[in-house]
Amino acid sequence: MARTPLRVVSLLPSATDTVVALGLESCLVGRSHECDWEQLASLPALTSSRVGNLPVEQIDAAFSASVAAVQEMTILGPALAVPLLQYGLCVYHLDTDLLSQLKPDVILTCLQTAHSSILEGDLRDAALHAVLGYVPRVVHCAAEDLNGVWKDMQAVADALGVSDKGRALVQQQQQAMNGAAASSRGRSHPRVVCVQWPHPMMAAGSWVPEMIALAGAEDVCGKINEAALISESQLAEAKPDILVFALCGLPLEKAMQASQAAIRRFKDVFAQLPAMKNHKVAVVDGEHVFSRPGPLLTPSIECLVEILHPEAQRYGHEGKLWKWMPPVA
Repeated sequence: MARTPLRVVSLLPSATDTVVALGLESCLVGRSHECDWEQLASLPALTSSRVGNLPVEQIDAAFSASVAAVQEMTILGPALAVPLLQYGLCVYHLDTDLLSQLKPDVILTCLQTAHSSILEGDLRDAALHAVLGYVPRVVHCAAEDLNGVWKDMQAVADALGVSDKGRALVQQQQQAMNGAAASSRGRSHPRVVCVQWPHPMMAAGSWVPEMIALAGAEDVCGKINEAALISESQLAEAKPDILVFALCGLPLEKAMQASQAAIRRFKDVFAQLPAMKNHKVAVVDGEHVFSRPGPLLTPSIECLVEILHPEAQRYGHEGKLWKWMPPVA
């Protein structure tokens, strides 16, 4: 008897990237609104942004309020099954009616709570059963470093029944990243600050500091596992040779505008930084670079190599995935 194909819903762009890299996009029956592969455009989108068109300076507070609301809902548990799933099953707002219609066997996601374990296990399963009438397999992708990224990619492959393909894909990605990093060896070792968000100012954490080190530089503000708030004095003391603005979720031109606004807001501090004086400020596409921990981390480290060591290797990403910032008036 032929095996019934899995019905997979991906509520996380990086998980969708892994599904595509595995060649299994035909299993997908639904996606998030930010899963932007052209061949998936006809699939129903189950999510929408929680912040809409809020100004950049209000987005962090809006996300924090949303996470706090989910924390409060968990107290009542399955009695609030629908809002728990709408706001806690992924990082966006979820259409639970559409989820029920699609009847997924597997959901790929990143649970949205301050402590994701609160919405794992029995509580999550009870909420899913209350809404769907059954409990699908949920793959919670929660990488905090490169090792976690590889584990998440393998977990997606395991859930889709292609564990061997998953191991091969992880090995391929590791080799590609190491190959890009190799071109920077024996070159200068610049001091780098990678800004993940401008308001409040935050240094990129998780896998980004590891990638900066792989690309032959020193991350002087970032921390593995978490984004770190940066004060004006910390930024001044860091004295970065190169500044990289990698504003999570913002496309290149919008990221450029928000980065320039941040520099104007703290112009006295930024003006003294070696990176500013030497015109070494880069802005990346925050929709695709660093923000999708999966196969897209390979072009991300290639962007880093181009930025940090332009004499070493050109991959053709400048102008597409990143740009140098022009002087800010």
